[in-house]
Amino acid sequence: MSKQPMLDMFKRVLPAIDARNKAFYENLTDEEKKGFSPWLVQRYLSSAESENREIIEHYLIMTNEIYNLKDLKDPEIVWKLMSMVGIGKTVKHPYVAPGKGKKKKDNPLKDFLQNKHPNLNNQEIEIMFSSLSKTSALNMLDQYNVKDKNLLVAANDL
Repeated sequence: MSKQPMLDMFKRVLPAIDARNKAFYENLTDEEKKGFSPWLVQRYLSSAESENREIIEHYLIMTNEIYNLKDLKDPEIVWKLMSMVGIGKTVKHPYVAPGKGKKKKDNPLKDFLQNKHPNLNNQEIEIMFSSLSKTSALNMLDQYNVKDKNLLVAANDL
C-alpha cells in the first residue's frame, strides 16, 4: 500500500494559493507542515494554463520574483509570499521541470527574453516565447526601444 501524500498539491495547496489564502500554512497540522515543499510548489505555481496570456505571464513572473527570495527560511513567510501570486480563481498548474542548464540559443528573440528575465529557466522562457504573437513581440521590442535588425526579423517571423 502506498503512502498518502501529507498535502494534496492539486486539491489543497494550489487552490489555496489561487484563492490567496494567506492563513493556509498556519492552519496546517505539524505533520502537514512537514509535507510542505516550497521548491515543489513553485515548480507548479510558475505555470498556468489559460486562454489569457496575461494570466500565464502573471504566474510565471510573479512566482519567479517571489522565489528570488528563496533564502528565506521561514516556511510561513514563504507561503504568504506565494499566496500573493494567486489571482482569486482556480487555475490549472502543469508541472515545469527544472532546467538542465543553458541550451544552445537558437533564436535572437528567445535570447532577448532570457537577457531581460535572467531568473527564468529555459522552459519558462519557452512558455513566454510561445505566447508571443508577431504584434506583441514587435510592441515589446518597441517598448524597449530595440532597433536590432535580427530581433526585428525574428519578431516579424512569428
